[in-house]
Amino acid sequence: MRIRLTSLALLPILLMTVVFGTGCEDQVNPFVEEDRYFTIFGYLDTASDQQFVRVIPLRTDFAGLEAGTIDATVTSLEVESGQVITWQDSVVTYDDGSTGHVFHAPFRPIPGWTYELTVAREDGNRAQASTTIPTVAGVELDEPTISVAAVFQKIRWTDVDFPPFRVEVWYRFLNSAPGRPFLDAVIPYGNVGDQFGQIVQGDKWEVLVRLTDDKEDVTRELGVSDDAEPFLMSVGMRLTMTSDSWRPPDGVFDREVLVQPGTFSNVDGGFGFFGSVNQYTYEWTLEPNITSLIGYTYPGKRDLTSD
Repeated sequence: MRIRLTSLALLPILLMTVVFGTGCEDQVNPFVEEDRYFTIFGYLDTASDQQFVRVIPLRTDFAGLEAGTIDATVTSLEVESGQVITWQDSVVTYDDGSTGHVFHAPFRPIPGWTYELTVAREDGNRAQASTTIPTVAGVELDEPTISVAAVFQKIRWTDVDFPPFRVEVWYRFLNSAPGRPFLDAVIPYGNVGDQFGQIVQGDKWEVLVRLTDDKEDVTRELGVSDDAEPFLMSVGMRLTMTSDSWRPPDGVFDREVLVQPGTFSNVDGGFGFFGSVNQYTYEWTLEPNITSLIGYTYPGKRDLTSD
């Protein structure tokens, strides 16, 4: 199967292209060794029901293969259940015109469980890697703090002793059209390489939710004016956490560092990296007085003031 990959499709593959660099060819790789058979890169994502991994064969003899095929069978073992899944190959075309073999499988990994990936050739030689899905952390939420110029709120995620890959806050609003889904404004807190928050008490990740300062970003996401007061239903946070083996140098996801060969490598019989990510989410509501202070209307206010 041949598919085209754009910047908005198959999001899990984007990180792969960062690590491999664009322009990699399936049939050309200078790192050919007798006991290394594949370069593998991918990760399991609990937020997706489709998983992806890129496979590049390390070989010098290209004869005997049809165009667009590689001598590779990809399987994964779910250790706790014993279930084995065979992944399907696809040829991906990237925005720059280069292509790559991306194997995919329809399943959603389970937090705390271990998955072993095997990429095998017909002659029995293989490359293997494993990952354990990060487990969900507990949450501690402080009461909002009201200062002279702003309202903010601290939230702490327990058993998180390493900076998250991504931190996002969402604000959920009542849709103006009855019966329509809620409207969400998702605000990124920090970018890759510039994480937002800090480790406290040794194993807790603390984030300061900027309830007042987020208003400008929220109105822009919703496409309304700055003086609008939409009906705020709830606030939430999502942390994207990587597996324990996926720890960048100095704790920073710096692309300039990550593209260096050998930065990540947990593959036996090959090169590359196979990891996992889990999405931690928590949602809460604010008291009516806090909702009003940060510039929104709270549910029920319309009924209370309609007379």
